[in-house]
Amino acid sequence: MTRDWLHLESMLKRLEFQIRNLSNCLSSTGNRTIRWRALWAVFSLLVTVSPIWASTSDTLDIQDNLSRIQKLQRTSAYQITKQGVPLLFASALATTIDKRIQETRQVNMSSFSNHFDDYLQYAPMAAMFGMKLAGVKGRSTWGEMMTADVISAALMAGVVNGLKYTVKRERPNQRKNNSFPSGHTATAFMAATMLYKEYKDLSPWVGIGAYSAATLVATGRMMNNRHWLSDVLAGAGIGIMSTEVGYLLSDLIFRKKPLFDVLDDDVSYTRIPSFIEYSVGYSSLFPRQIIMDGKELTSYQGLNTTISAAYYLQSGWGLNLQAAILSAKLTQGQGIVGATSFSMGPGYSYRLIPRIFLNSKVEIGYCQLLYNHDVLHKGISGTAATSILAQISPAMGLRLYLDYVYTSLPYFDSGKRLNYLSTGLAISALF
Repeated sequence: MTRDWLHLESMLKRLEFQIRNLSNCLSSTGNRTIRWRALWAVFSLLVTVSPIWASTSDTLDIQDNLSRIQKLQRTSAYQITKQGVPLLFASALATTIDKRIQETRQVNMSSFSNHFDDYLQYAPMAAMFGMKLAGVKGRSTWGEMMTADVISAALMAGVVNGLKYTVKRERPNQRKNNSFPSGHTATAFMAATMLYKEYKDLSPWVGIGAYSAATLVATGRMMNNRHWLSDVLAGAGIGIMSTEVGYLLSDLIFRKKPLFDVLDDDVSYTRIPSFIEYSVGYSSLFPRQIIMDGKELTSYQGLNTTISAAYYLQSGWGLNLQAAILSAKLTQGQGIVGATSFSMGPGYSYRLIPRIFLNSKVEIGYCQLLYNHDVLHKGISGTAATSILAQISPAMGLRLYLDYVYTSLPYFDSGKRLNYLSTGLAISALF
């Protein structure tokens, strides 16, 4: 056992080195250089972390050591940071693609403006108070809940505003220098976590609904050109951690034993999480060079948004559903080409290491080709996709995905069929 712990200590030192390496990469200059160096650093970090997690679940499969792991998971520090820190880490990485995402938005939906995110950010909190007023029993009494909520809100507001006026990052629309982090997103995820903590035992749909609404708020801030991707990821992390601190302090004030949200499968690692998720990314259309009305045109990279769901059995096999919208601008002011699709098919989820899953799927479905929002053609589509899911809490995960879609739709006068490759980030509500 001593030998195993010495081995684990050695790997932890390697992990510290890789984190420092990643930090140095992110502080470098040069967009292309920083992107590749950061990706290499992330890969190295994952390679380092993998044997550590594997060691805690396999190599150190001794009752005494499992007990130590469980004790770590039940500490206040772990509970407060287990969801927020991965989001902050993702925010740091997202700085390398912020401008790319914003440029894609400007090309494909520069005129978009909607205030739904101003109101939706409060929806989970309104649902929580509504259920409390209706007499639905939750985790806390009125006094405990209000104390936790006030502390959470005060802490979130203090951190968000402190960073806004310290960092002074310019917004994508260049109107103000208070972009980082996103206050709307922080509020939405704070409220979602409040609702989840109070009523998670009522139904899995509580967590799904709460975090789905918060994710839509984050997406809305980018669609309205108010925030960068890294802004909303950081806001989500701050909102979640503020709520965790608020409930911890409330429990201490009322001398109540904290109810920690430890994953049910932290020891056995047998459950394969199903999910409902919302994602945003960009797509490359093929062929890029097309002929329309005798003119040779080029398609820009398009903005891709999806709503997906999957249900997995214990064996890892499951069923996937996806609705997707793609919008890309053509050169020479020739308008916007788009595609919509609905598809379904089998998928497989494999646990690489604790809380990290490799997913793949094959789908077939119905699709449409649009030009300036008018439907030109209808047909079928086939999708082959792979993704990596990080389960950062019982109810939430982050997913990096890569989808390739082949359609039967004629791509204008090119003589070829429309195909596209999509990549992006999804926030998943798990159940």
